[in-house]
Amino acid sequence: MACVAESGFPAGAAAGAEEQPALATPAAAVGVSELAAPSTQSSGLPRASSAPSKSLDRKGSAALSRSGSLLQRAATLQMQRANSMPEDDADLRHAASMPGLMDMESDRPFCCGMWKTQQLVGAILGVVLVVVFLSVRVVHEYAKADAMIAVVCLTGCCWVFEVMPIYVTALLPAVLMPLFEITSTEIAARAYWHWVSMLFVGAFLIDVAMEHVNLPRRIMFRAMAWAGPANAAALLAAFMSVAWVLSMVCSDIAITLMLAPFVTSLVRAAEDEASSLDDDSAVADAEGGALRRGPAEGPSKVDQVRRFGAGLMLGVAYAASIGGIATTIGTPPNALLAGTQILAGHVSFGSWILFALPISFCAIILAYIALYFGFVRGIKLPLRREVLMAEQAALEQEIGKFSRDEMLVGFVQVLLLVLLCIQPLIDRIVHNPLGEPLAGSATTACLCAMLLFVLPSKVREGEALLTWRVAQEKVPWGVLLLMGGGFSLGQGFHESGLDLALGKGFGQVVPNVSPLALHFVIVFSVVLCIQAMNSIATAAWVLPMLVSASLVSVTNPLQLMLPATVACSFSFLLPTASPSNAVALGKSRDLVQPLRVRDFARAGLPLTVVVAAIGALLSYGLAEVVFDAHSPFPQWACVSPATNCIWAYVPGEVQGRRVEYQACIPNDADDDRTCTVWNGSVWPINEVATYGTPWGLAPEPQGRDTEPEESAPEPEPEEEEEAPPAPAARP
Repeated sequence: MACVAESGFPAGAAAGAEEQPALATPAAAVGVSELAAPSTQSSGLPRASSAPSKSLDRKGSAALSRSGSLLQRAATLQMQRANSMPEDDADLRHAASMPGLMDMESDRPFCCGMWKTQQLVGAILGVVLVVVFLSVRVVHEYAKADAMIAVVCLTGCCWVFEVMPIYVTALLPAVLMPLFEITSTEIAARAYWHWVSMLFVGAFLIDVAMEHVNLPRRIMFRAMAWAGPANAAALLAAFMSVAWVLSMVCSDIAITLMLAPFVTSLVRAAEDEASSLDDDSAVADAEGGALRRGPAEGPSKVDQVRRFGAGLMLGVAYAASIGGIATTIGTPPNALLAGTQILAGHVSFGSWILFALPISFCAIILAYIALYFGFVRGIKLPLRREVLMAEQAALEQEIGKFSRDEMLVGFVQVLLLVLLCIQPLIDRIVHNPLGEPLAGSATTACLCAMLLFVLPSKVREGEALLTWRVAQEKVPWGVLLLMGGGFSLGQGFHESGLDLALGKGFGQVVPNVSPLALHFVIVFSVVLCIQAMNSIATAAWVLPMLVSASLVSVTNPLQLMLPATVACSFSFLLPTASPSNAVALGKSRDLVQPLRVRDFARAGLPLTVVVAAIGALLSYGLAEVVFDAHSPFPQWACVSPATNCIWAYVPGEVQGRRVEYQACIPNDADDDRTCTVWNGSVWPINEVATYGTPWGLAPEPQGRDTEPEESAPEPEPEEEEEAPPAPAARP
């Protein structure tokens, strides 16, 4: 009943399955006992009993006990059931990111009843890997690379097996890297408070304000009224569209929590009407002397409604994940990309929308098609418009009519989006004497968020639109720690040299693979990774490795990092693959038939494969159109403080383009002052280094299409030595 009060739906419509258990036909009753047996306690549905069935009940109990044991073992492998998730929304917010740790029904025989088997395995495996990599030298070029591998292994084991809360696990790099002498505490801790963290603080505060004034709920009800009560396909489109749009600027967890009660209440109201129709049909058949309807006539209306409810709940979860792709504030992996040092702010809010919005739009269309054919096709809901009008009256009675508070919060959200889109213009206006921008995206987001604390509320007199008490309770502060842990790991990769060591292996493969095939390999590899660990953890170790691979192969870093970042949101296969999936699984316990793992796999497996393939194709094309990602290694990345790169005057052909200047990566040998360009040729640094590099021996580059100045150095052959070989195109 909590979900009814939360969504504003009338109690009678939402609790029909509890108050009228006798309305279901015998066939429907069999369906409930077989399909919803694990959820009868939570749904409140009474079970019919008879004397001859006691022995069958005992056998059935034994079978259910055995199946429960199997499901508990499955839960150890992160295959949660709906009943194993917390009921309270505050707990469910945390369970969305760590479902295994907050599984309510699994056995915990270890560590004084605190650990499950998977947690013990993760702890032992992590410690063993730390001992191995601290004892055995694996990477010989860099002294601290092995210690960093140990940090990554222990952190990864704690993330995958949920040994500790993932927010606490994110603090491990700050603890272990100084202890293993990889870097100082100051450098490790500085990464936890990045400008991207401040950007998300502002965005989170506006998200909380929208939730506080119930703006998403009102938008959702307007969409339901537009779709109509009986059109199942239109209702699915309405729910998915609202979740998709809102999740571009709001947390996917918050959006799923706000929309899931609408799903459960709508489905229960439809079940009430369907049960009445099925009961009337059974009575009419009995009076007419007709035979009892058999399975050949198809599923009952109640079964159809329950199937629609599963598809609708999955639609909200999938749309909330897909919508976050479209903006840099939509999901933390996008923010990790934008905050990578080598990109130096070249992935702006507006340019990312141009790149990611078409991918997100195609993904939501494919998700709708998969759910329509899997759950909704052929279903007509037995709902009347009078029921919807009664629900609207109940919602307005709870939260009132559209208020000035909702209008102001919506205005602040739109203002933030507009300012982020015109951020390049703001950078040109607000800058220092050297032309460096001063007011970044984080300043813009925090400015908009501060307006919420000074604009007065009309609904709650004497208060602002948002109070600190509400912000403190609902802002997901743990996500900021997760992002900080990702940035700290990236800093550790760079300080220890592990990024170069890992990038060598992958970087040697990159030049031999076509860019299109490379996009497919990266996307499908990341999709496999996010099934085992959360998307933030995946992005935290994948992105630094791809940066190193781009340096070793002298390839544009955007060509590797863009598809990997987008793929972090292609999580449809398992309930634990994304936070919104876990929330949907937990909220589905309010349905008569909760979601099961097979429901996710039924639509999620083909959807994951198709979306990954289409996403790889679109990222390949859009990366070139928006970012020119297939161009040679850019100058802005080469002169970044985060890269060891020389912008060299070496005329030649790079990736099919004629250039005058190109990136030259210094070789590893300390006594060899040479660097290597894209085609593999080696050049003396003191002869080819240009303006903007630490050597500064040549004039500023004039551009790819201009003739070099006469004073620009060129490799000259000496009488007693051979001239350096001219750069040739890579075969």
